[in-house]
Amino acid sequence: MTDTTTLFSPAMFADPYPIYARLREQTPVLHVPQIGVWLVTRYDDVQHILKSPELFSSERTAAIDRLRDPRLSEGMELLASRSLVSIDPPDHTRLRRLVNVAFTPRAIARLERRVRDLARELVDDIVRKDSFDLMEDLAVPLPVIVISELLGVDPARRTEFKRWSDDLLLGSRLDGHLDDAEIERIVASRREFIAFFRAMIEHRRREPGDDLLSDLVRAEAERDALSPEEVLTMAILLMIAGNETTTNLIGNGTIALLEHPDVLPRLRADPTRIPGFVEEVLRWRSPVVMLVRTTRRDVAVGGVDIPQGAVLGVLVDSANHDPTHFAEPERFDIERQSAHLSFGYGIHFCVGAPLSRLEGRIAFEELVARVPEFSREPGPLEWTPSFNLRGLKRLPLRRGAPVSAPASRGSTA
Repeated sequence: MTDTTTLFSPAMFADPYPIYARLREQTPVLHVPQIGVWLVTRYDDVQHILKSPELFSSERTAAIDRLRDPRLSEGMELLASRSLVSIDPPDHTRLRRLVNVAFTPRAIARLERRVRDLARELVDDIVRKDSFDLMEDLAVPLPVIVISELLGVDPARRTEFKRWSDDLLLGSRLDGHLDDAEIERIVASRREFIAFFRAMIEHRRREPGDDLLSDLVRAEAERDALSPEEVLTMAILLMIAGNETTTNLIGNGTIALLEHPDVLPRLRADPTRIPGFVEEVLRWRSPVVMLVRTTRRDVAVGGVDIPQGAVLGVLVDSANHDPTHFAEPERFDIERQSAHLSFGYGIHFCVGAPLSRLEGRIAFEELVARVPEFSREPGPLEWTPSFNLRGLKRLPLRRGAPVSAPASRGSTA
């Protein structure tokens, strides 16, 4: 596949999986000159890149920044240079060790009751309605409230958190399809986000609490383990990563239930299948589409020579559909024992994966048990136009069985 125009077409966002299949078969390592990125699509190559930080750096480089409008660089130097996801060892090792304590199995187990209470409250509101937006009423608020409470910030501001998070991710797009007004809005939103957390951190310095943000501030003040800028970038990263992935997981999982009507009764009859369902959702419609790496030196990937300093778009969403690793990859199978790459691999494996899995499991336990039947409102799905994440803007549903035949798979995949 040498024609790269389809990568920027509406079909790529609506249903990228046939495009991924052609890439894996014909051009598994594809240079896309429009954005200056090499796309890597096969499982073995993706896994190799993610587990080889000595060859493929996570650090942001000038090459990546050149791919975007220069106005969008404001604030990104800070977020890119000291973020846990965009640094290499030894700094990565140091920062990861500090934040790992919040996501140990024991720490996650302590959160289960609170996540359950929140999910029940949100589903309580859903069952009172004849129609609802799954994203607005469950998928967005649940993870935002959980990570807000964990960090110690006001969950009542979740609408702002969601907007800030969406804008930050929108501003990281590599395709450059943003007009002047949108760029100005994104930059202003980014300033608000950074200013909010700077004020929160200053408050925690004066009045520390029993929360993760206070722990990060204490690590800065008492142990000199974090710089002030690292505290800020860690807080912002956790706020974004703590809600976007799980929001997409819940939305994509609901689409899986709607497209595979045999699954819902099986989950209702045996809720112990829900963790397996969650894992298959993560593989089938990965919340994270692409990770970015930079080559440290000239290197061969999939038999293709790539120069030092090249930017790689590592397509985990495609890798999760590689038939050499997953039999009948387009088949949704909750019994599948899948080693998906949706949370990454190697030293950058998502630190919040246990929390995301917990929230996803509980959200579907409550939804499956308490909303016996639900169906989509008519109309196409509204996918967020992002190369990095796969999630829905909205998902209008109505309680009860479908009133008409479901949409064809091509319109919903």
